[in-house]
Amino acid sequence: MKRFLTFAWLLLGVLAAPTAYYPNGIGYSWTYSSGMEQVFTREQNGMLVFERRLANQPVSADLLRYTPDKGVLLEGLIVGQAVQRYNPPLQLYPAPPLVLGQEWGGRSNFGGQSVALLGKVLRIEGVNVPAGRFNAYVIRTSTVTSGGGSQVMEIFFVPGVGIVRYATPDGGTIDLVKFSVPK
Repeated sequence: MKRFLTFAWLLLGVLAAPTAYYPNGIGYSWTYSSGMEQVFTREQNGMLVFERRLANQPVSADLLRYTPDKGVLLEGLIVGQAVQRYNPPLQLYPAPPLVLGQEWGGRSNFGGQSVALLGKVLRIEGVNVPAGRFNAYVIRTSTVTSGGGSQVMEIFFVPGVGIVRYATPDGGTIDLVKFSVPK
């Protein structure tokens, strides 16, 4: 009986082990209703490679750095075998925790263009997705390039899980189907 209780406490400790506020690490993966899979595949020069795949084929990859004081930084992209860097890195998310009304942003140079990113925590909202029901921070991100490109999106973010929904201004959504934590 004592051995069973010890095992139960150990198992409970493993199941209750906290995940990072912004989950990250080799082996974490997210699968979305669009068929897109996002996976941390490896470390490269002190950064994590965050790969997006369709039908198990790599589509693109980001180089991300997680810091306690600046949050999540986009350092660069991997295009084919080449690494293209942001100068300076772009802040994707601020240091945790998120706060309603919080804003962040920055400008960077990338591939001969200027890139500006602005993020804002709009609200907390309950959301049902195939992976479950969550109370998520709704974050609006706006990205503009000097070449005339722009994108606005609402991201439904859950601490310890990640992005559970992407929503576009035209009403389109992409929902989290499955979240996997490395063993």
